[in-house]
Amino acid sequence: MDCTLCGLPTPTPPIEAGGHGFCCFGCREVYRCFGDDVLAGEIVEAASQPLSPPDGAEAFLRVDGMHCSSCEILVERTAKKTDGIHSASSSFATSTARILYDPDRIDESQLPEILSVAGFRARLRGAAAPEPDERQSLFRLLVGVSLTAVVMMLYLAFFYPTHLGLVDFEELEPVRWLAFNAAPKVMFALTTLIIFYVGAPIFRGALIGLRVGVLNMDNLLAVAILAAYGYSAGQLFLGSLDLYFDVAVAIVTVVTVGRFFEQGARARATGELTGLMEAWTPVLRVREDGAFLQRSVDEVAPHDRIVIWQGEPVPVDGIIVEGQAAVDESLLTGEPFPVSRGPGDSVLGGSVIVEGSLEITAGAAAQSKMDTLARILWSAQSSFAGARSLADRIAGIFVPAVLGLAVVVAGWSLLDGVPPGAALLTGLATLIVSCPCTFGLAIPLTTAAGVSAALRHGIIVTSADIFEKAPRIDIAAIDKTGTLSTGNMIVAETFGVPEAARYAAAVERLSAHPIAQAIARLDQTHSATDLVIHPGRGAVAMVGDRRVAVGAKSLFATLGWTIPEQLAASASAHMPGEGVISYVGWSGRVHGAIVTRDESRPDWKAVVDRLREQARVVLLTGAEHPSGYEDGVDEVHAGVPPEAKAAVIRRLRADGTVLMIGDGSNDAPALAAADLGIAFGAPTALAADAADVVIPGGRLEKIFDAFDVIATTRRRVRQNLGWALLYNATAIPLAVSGYLNPLFAALAMSASSLLVVWNSSRRIGGTEPASASISAARTRPIKQGREFARP
Repeated sequence: MDCTLCGLPTPTPPIEAGGHGFCCFGCREVYRCFGDDVLAGEIVEAASQPLSPPDGAEAFLRVDGMHCSSCEILVERTAKKTDGIHSASSSFATSTARILYDPDRIDESQLPEILSVAGFRARLRGAAAPEPDERQSLFRLLVGVSLTAVVMMLYLAFFYPTHLGLVDFEELEPVRWLAFNAAPKVMFALTTLIIFYVGAPIFRGALIGLRVGVLNMDNLLAVAILAAYGYSAGQLFLGSLDLYFDVAVAIVTVVTVGRFFEQGARARATGELTGLMEAWTPVLRVREDGAFLQRSVDEVAPHDRIVIWQGEPVPVDGIIVEGQAAVDESLLTGEPFPVSRGPGDSVLGGSVIVEGSLEITAGAAAQSKMDTLARILWSAQSSFAGARSLADRIAGIFVPAVLGLAVVVAGWSLLDGVPPGAALLTGLATLIVSCPCTFGLAIPLTTAAGVSAALRHGIIVTSADIFEKAPRIDIAAIDKTGTLSTGNMIVAETFGVPEAARYAAAVERLSAHPIAQAIARLDQTHSATDLVIHPGRGAVAMVGDRRVAVGAKSLFATLGWTIPEQLAASASAHMPGEGVISYVGWSGRVHGAIVTRDESRPDWKAVVDRLREQARVVLLTGAEHPSGYEDGVDEVHAGVPPEAKAAVIRRLRADGTVLMIGDGSNDAPALAAADLGIAFGAPTALAADAADVVIPGGRLEKIFDAFDVIATTRRRVRQNLGWALLYNATAIPLAVSGYLNPLFAALAMSASSLLVVWNSSRRIGGTEPASASISAARTRPIKQGREFARP
């Protein structure tokens, strides 16, 4: 049977509670804590579903170019109207889509082409990302700024002085042909190029909104641009000089500049993240007819015999047929110590061999635990629709309201006997003064400033959507291994004769095992020779004229050496819940014991105490015994497998806004399920992909810097939008009443935009440089597994 909570196979007999069967004590304890509520709709569907869904095959795609909730609707509708696709879900916040399709009617390779519509660029999960078209964006920006400068200079030279009464038309008689014949035509040509080339992304977004019936900010921008451009083009062909091309080009250019800086800030953040992540090895060794063949992970077939050496990741789930090794599964299960594996044992794909070597046969599905976690992550990301931005929500109401108001104003003026030209100008002034340049700048520029401020603090924002989320955290869920602890082993206690520690250090100095490295730091005066490694159990070497053994009880049982009961009892009594005892012996007898444990971060207690002032703190870990941390938090969920972590987070979300902090691949589903996910330390690529924020390095208190940047940026966005609403509330009545002509409406719009630019450009946060923490994270290798203790 399968686990009721997470869907994994249960042992025989299963672990039971409340009439349900569970795969582990962690899942049982989660059920005991939350009851049947955690089972109702909270099961991790991605884990419990078979690899191929019963109604078809499943595929995950990355869809570049999605920027609002309208894009989600268009992607899903495009997919569903394709013959052979059963269902689709997507999220613009994570740029992902999940497709269920009939493999007999449509091939997986066809899906990217089907979804690549309206400027979207879709690719299958794992496919290489296309190079960002930065040069085209920069060229578009330069064209817009340059041509707008020319248009504005012509207005400054000939039109503004006459409109404002500073210069009489007679004074421009010597340059009449240039000012009133050539200049208008040049402005028309340049404005046309600016609108339909530089402003193409705006119109693309507006068309997407119209196609799906959801109005967004681009619709409001497009209306104002086309109104100013259309009116001015009509006046030009009628021989009038009542032109407002400056309004149209100003809107396009100002919005393009704002979005360019936002994209640049996101690209810098993505570049930093890419520099921190390492790719999982794409090749492995398969034994076939006595020879080794190099194959990629995708080419592994069920029952292939794969050879894995020390320090390498296990590529797929399998059964060990030969060899003995200490295997680090910490990033998959949360357990901080390597486990000893030998012939007949199962091994998880994505774990790392820290000592010894193995030969395994690939499982029947030829898939890895890492693949399962990745599937859960992608399923979560594609099922959570992105929060519709505040600006788009405002636009959904504002667009029809402004259009209706402009039509009513123009119509009322005509009925009141106002000449058609003047009535049209009143309607145009209403559209121009309500143009959302300020709205268009409020979020992009402030977001760019927020992302840049985060980078100065050594914080990488991977999802600008966090600036739209609720700033208050009600519940903080924290992983233990690698987050509250460093993942490095230290010696906690020594027992027995003094020579035991010195001899042990000499032997362990020759070993690469993480516990060995911790013990080796105890002494530097002795040296050892003739080392013999017993993978996962210990080591034996000559120290002087003595044959010294250091390791677990199983090593001494193999050697036939005795362990004094009093020594074993003393070591066990002083061992922390997650500690490991290494015995030291020579001359056929054990003479000492050394207890090692996972090192706690020095600032963990202060950080957790500060978090508890703001939120309920929950320790969510795969470790069975998180000793030393229980008293510092409000709630503990121990032994929770990765597949169930996301279910716990979703249950906690029923009580309020949830923050999740973790570092391993086993934390990725929980990071994706939380309202705010922070990948800390040296996160795996899977964890970083799931998180909204990545904080490299070892300073846990930087999470509060992240909170400050997020809160300040969100406050600035609100300030800018508040000013925009105040400006429109003041200017629109003036335009409706006829007291504000289009020229002054354009000046008011420009002044409002400049105020937003100034407010957005104010420095966010302190001046602490990020170079030290980011450089430190880069110089420390980011491994698929972390080195811990010998079992």
